[in-house]
Amino acid sequence: MRTTAEHFVAFGAGLATVLVVAYILYRPRVQRSSAYQATVVPLANIMDVGFILFAPAIVLLAGFRAPLFMLGICLVAIAAGFAIAYNIRHYEPIAGQGGAPDGFEEASEWALLGASMVNIAYYTIVLIALVMLPFGSTDPTVRGWVGAAVLVVVIAVGVGGGMDWLNRQGDRTTAFNLAAVLGIVAAFVVFNVQDLIGGRWDIGESTTMGTDDIRKMIGLFAIVQGFEASRYIGVRFGSELRVTTMRVAQVISAAVFVVFVLALLAAFLPPIGVADGAAILEAADDVGGAPLPWLLLLAAIGSQTSAIIGATSSRSDMLVERKVPRRWSFPIILVPAVLMVLFVDLNVAVNLASRVFAAFFTIQASLALLLAYRNRRWPAMGGFGVVVAAMLAVLVFGLPL
Repeated sequence: MRTTAEHFVAFGAGLATVLVVAYILYRPRVQRSSAYQATVVPLANIMDVGFILFAPAIVLLAGFRAPLFMLGICLVAIAAGFAIAYNIRHYEPIAGQGGAPDGFEEASEWALLGASMVNIAYYTIVLIALVMLPFGSTDPTVRGWVGAAVLVVVIAVGVGGGMDWLNRQGDRTTAFNLAAVLGIVAAFVVFNVQDLIGGRWDIGESTTMGTDDIRKMIGLFAIVQGFEASRYIGVRFGSELRVTTMRVAQVISAAVFVVFVLALLAAFLPPIGVADGAAILEAADDVGGAPLPWLLLLAAIGSQTSAIIGATSSRSDMLVERKVPRRWSFPIILVPAVLMVLFVDLNVAVNLASRVFAAFFTIQASLALLLAYRNRRWPAMGGFGVVVAAMLAVLVFGLPL
């Protein structure tokens, strides 16, 4: 049984991390920095609270190997990032000249539109699931209708011309969202340190993983995507800055993901049972007492709302470029998301998001493979071929939890 003092120290470490990181990121000099702005776009897309919600499931699936599996998923994403970076450097200068490269890019953008519809549904389900848990509600029907109502409001705001205002609010909360996520991770790390000092740290015995367990891990690929956002902010930032900051965002997020999963081992091993949505809130309560779950909820509300708005806005821009009136772009994007929120389970949603994003990255990696062939970059061709195979594996073999 943990003491009140230990709860206080763990929550205090989390709160101090939030305050320090928020202070650093909200400084005017940082906010005005092009490097910060180009980094925070992919970083905020990758590092939402979805990974916090699903981390217990990863631990229960893989046991003490979970950090290695998490690292593996992140490395696959980093490899896909090399394909995105190659296309930034080698496709963008020839974009619009016709031929196969433009065909690949057109197909990938439509795949990204479909992926974004699924992702918006996934963001919404995660948001409502976490918000409802403190009130003792896990009813998927209620969650679906509340989530659908949220998206209907976004549709109404977009059709009414208020999306720019929502975007500004989302931009203002991004630094806090990242600070809150890091604060939660810091609290769990301190929890582990306390258990090590107290001689209580125990991660149980080895667990056996079957083929289906590995396929379920593959099906969680969606929690590490988001870096592709760097590919579509070229109107604001140069190619080299986007490539560099995308890699920085991926390395930071990968480190946070692996550390958090490692910090969860002592909380969830030996196995505590089913890793449903309430598992992480129960663990947060054990780590930092009653206040820490509320910090988690604040992070969820901030990050998921910003993600919903950001994904909707960016895909709206894509449709406008294709001569779709702005006001009609919002129902085109969000009505399918509403239907998924109403009828798709959370675990199925993240798996579906993984599959459709895998399709997008398969096309992007194929484009990079074609360009590398034209440039006679044989080692790069081999690497991009591996990325295509990895994405096809996610697309074909990934299973929902």
